[in-house]
Amino acid sequence: MSILETVEHICKEVIAPLASEIDRERRFPKEAFQALGNAGLLGLLVPKELGGQGGTLEDLVAANEIIAASCGSTAMCFLMHQCGTAVIAAKANADQQERYLRPIAEGRKIGTLAFSETGTGAHFYNPEIQSEANGNGYTLQGRKSFVTNGDQADFLIVVTKASSPEKGLNMLILDRETPGVRFEGAWEGIGLNGNNSIAMVLNEVKIPGAQLVGEEGDGLGLIFGVVAPTFILGVAAVNNGLARGAYQTALEHAKARTYADGRSLADIQAIQFYLSEMFGGVAASSLFTRDAAAGAVQGREGAILQVMQSKINASENAVKVTNLAMQVCGGQGYTRNMPVERYLRDARAGSVMAPTTEVLKEWVGKSVAGVPLF
Repeated sequence: MSILETVEHICKEVIAPLASEIDRERRFPKEAFQALGNAGLLGLLVPKELGGQGGTLEDLVAANEIIAASCGSTAMCFLMHQCGTAVIAAKANADQQERYLRPIAEGRKIGTLAFSETGTGAHFYNPEIQSEANGNGYTLQGRKSFVTNGDQADFLIVVTKASSPEKGLNMLILDRETPGVRFEGAWEGIGLNGNNSIAMVLNEVKIPGAQLVGEEGDGLGLIFGVVAPTFILGVAAVNNGLARGAYQTALEHAKARTYADGRSLADIQAIQFYLSEMFGGVAASSLFTRDAAAGAVQGREGAILQVMQSKINASENAVKVTNLAMQVCGGQGYTRNMPVERYLRDARAGSVMAPTTEVLKEWVGKSVAGVPLF
């Protein structure tokens, strides 16, 4: 089977049947990760020579949309793992390749990013935590928030200020079991209930210098050259999947719901208008995101603007489509008997994930007008 056929099979057999349970119990989708790992899909972005799939951003976008149509929580956890993998793959030394990339490809390690801090908000590229040089490596002290996958991740990519502020930013690979690392809290959001987004506290944590990704000061380049396109396109794909799942649910309901006179819900003109809006919105946003991913892979001129706009389009469209799906499904959609209310709750997260919709609109607007971003 192809990569996407394998993803579809896992969604049908494992992810979709457990989606409601994951949401209701607010737990990490371990069964999905086990199945994805067994199929080699945790190594989607790992080079083939290291046992991975050698996939691209186009593959990630297509896979994430399929997964999100079944379960938004699983799709977000999968995306954050792929973001962590992409950072290491971009500049991994031989030791990091063997300690992380091969085990990822074999389904034995899960990763994530630890970027957000309470004091920096949406400006995750300007952390307060600093890598304090200690001779053999670095010492970290501080707190990271909204760490998706949290204590389920085997390793976390931590962004910090470099040992000297003028050097810029560092990316460090932090193993979960490192002394001084602890996780606290629980995810209490209204949606994406299984994404295990919790806080990580660092108390005099010692990290060997060999855990640095690239060189000192490479962090900012990795953020904008690797993390940003991977995360932004991935979140767009998640929202496209949520919209697609809501649309498909509403469509099936409209065709199956019948009245005493034999007419179906789909025979009502207002419902037909809603279905048309949903169909067009899902198709347009999905195609835009896939084209943006292709542009990024090809190095097409202006690709970064399409990448940023893809998240704007997808986040806003997901909210619109899930609301329309609720209108089509009516009272049934408002209950947990159908997944529409879950899609609607999950779709609200896209616009507030950094970079937020407002930040991206500012960046795109400035870029097209020739105004400096910073």
